[in-house]
Amino acid sequence: MKAEYKTKILTGLRPTNALTVANYLGAVKPILDLQGDGEKPFVFVADLHALTDNEPEVVNRRKEEIVAIYLALGLDPEKNVIYMQSDLKDLVYDLAMILARGITVSELLRVPALKDKIRPGVGPETANVLLALYPILMAADILIQRAEKVPIGEDQVSHLEVARELARKFNSKYGEVFPLPQPFAVNALKILSLKGDGKMSKSKPEWAILLTDTAKEIEKKIKSAETSFEGEMTPNLESIIKMAKGLTGDKEAHDKLDSLIIRHMKKEQVMGELKKLISEIACAFNENFQKKLMKIKSDENIVKNVLKDGGKIARERAEETMSLVYQVFK
Repeated sequence: MKAEYKTKILTGLRPTNALTVANYLGAVKPILDLQGDGEKPFVFVADLHALTDNEPEVVNRRKEEIVAIYLALGLDPEKNVIYMQSDLKDLVYDLAMILARGITVSELLRVPALKDKIRPGVGPETANVLLALYPILMAADILIQRAEKVPIGEDQVSHLEVARELARKFNSKYGEVFPLPQPFAVNALKILSLKGDGKMSKSKPEWAILLTDTAKEIEKKIKSAETSFEGEMTPNLESIIKMAKGLTGDKEAHDKLDSLIIRHMKKEQVMGELKKLISEIACAFNENFQKKLMKIKSDENIVKNVLKDGGKIARERAEETMSLVYQVFK
């Protein structure tokens, strides 16, 4: 038998706090670009995955917050199916148990991304089993919606390969139920720390632009950001320019940035003017986001209704998939 494939694109959001503009440019904006292309991605909050290294109280506090944040950043519930992973946990766990039969313990422990998730000082003796099951649960999330494409970062490629292999084994043994999900290349910008040492991260807030930052905080951070001497184009300067352009679609602002960079490369002293413009762009972005977030959070029913509507569609699709699974897995 051959199942009908419905869900074209699926992606997950990990409930977290203190997002940076780098998170927006690297993870959120690619999803917004997809909805602008007429796709209707399935977007789920991975609250079950978050339990691998967080207490339930923390996850429960953050999971609706992240939906509000994404809505404020432009995620459109009319153009996406947005739902909570845990709202399908009975079906997801059931599928995960079935899929787990298709992978050995040694194969699971060789998944590269799994090793990366083990924090410094945490080894096999202390890491909980949920961490080891992460790739199987991720495979179940993807396959239960019969997703054809998954936008992923470089660190998730091996997890997607696990999903593809488990789907391949199930289809070969029991019948073709699952598509083999393909990695979907997205235009995800990688933004460096304002100090230039590695990527921008909330773990180093003094060198990152947080979505919660005030105009005063942004101006101070941009002013002290490491860039370059006149006439030089360094990775630091290139990154902060990419950041600024990613935060605004205003053509006039882009033209001003390009003009200042041309002058900078001619060894003119324009870095102060350039940083001032970048600060203005980042401040305008944050101010707009914070106003939208405040409006969304003023009515708790907004997020609840989005998750209710999306959850209904996601559950219907998941139940349809499991019906096909149960028909052949017997």
